[in-house]
Amino acid sequence: MPTLDEYQAERVARHLAAEREARRDTRREMLRVMGIIAFWTACGLALLGMAFHVTDHTIGMAFWWGGHIVWIGGVASAIHSAYRRGEARGDW
Repeated sequence: MPTLDEYQAERVARHLAAEREARRDTRREMLRVMGIIAFWTACGLALLGMAFHVTDHTIGMAFWWGGHIVWIGGVASAIHSAYRRGEARGDW
């Protein structure tokens, strides 16, 4: 039977390892979400940029609104999926 000091030292070491792993997972998830948000923002801005390069007003407006939809929809879906993954992982 381990002594009280040995048991406490083992528990402290186990909890520190679990905290390091949890922080690593949280950091990795944050970087992943930031990358996804940057990707969808770039895609939306590319479509917005195409709106300025076409000569037809109707096609330009289609690119303009398409860029907004891709940008806002992509960022919203990235944030929502990050929240769902955090719920499943037990972050909150």
